[in-house]
Amino acid sequence: MLCSHGFPSALSPFMDFSWPVRSLWPEVRPLFYQQHVMQRDLQELRSSLQLMDKLQRQILEDTEPFRNSVALQPVSYQLHKEGEHFGLTLDTQGFSPEDLSVRQVGRKLRVSGKTERKQEDRKGSYSYSLQEFRQEFDLPEGVNHEDVSCHLSPDGKLHIQAAKVPCFEGTERELTIKRSSEEEPQQRTEDKKLW
Repeated sequence: MLCSHGFPSALSPFMDFSWPVRSLWPEVRPLFYQQHVMQRDLQELRSSLQLMDKLQRQILEDTEPFRNSVALQPVSYQLHKEGEHFGLTLDTQGFSPEDLSVRQVGRKLRVSGKTERKQEDRKGSYSYSLQEFRQEFDLPEGVNHEDVSCHLSPDGKLHIQAAKVPCFEGTERELTIKRSSEEEPQQRTEDKKLW
């Protein structure tokens, strides 16, 4: 049986409610108290999300220079068509000949470069930079594909040159017409007799 002092009686309405009350039922708090607890939890969640958002923005700002240096960025170039020669000049400052690659596949030129630099400053921190590019060019018609050469100048410019093949558009020539008949096998047997 329950103790009588566990429940407030109608005879003592002015009893102090701060002392523990024993009950068979779970403690029921008023609805406004539950709403207050939920609002407090939501406010804590909002402040945590704001802190995470601030940290994410700070991390992205700190890594922005690195992200820009990793991206493949084209280098500036100039095409030259001077008389009997074709030329292509690329601004490859900061690249050594070992960092560059020029490949020719048919009429296509594929130029690429990649350089990495690691530096340590006096405070013990490191910096890392990566620079990379890839570009593809079509050799124009009339360029001798076997005469393509390249060299790197001291000012960091890569020069690719090729000579043009002389054009025969203005000259005229007469082509001989051959017959495809029974005469060909006879000529072949006569050629065999001569040998």
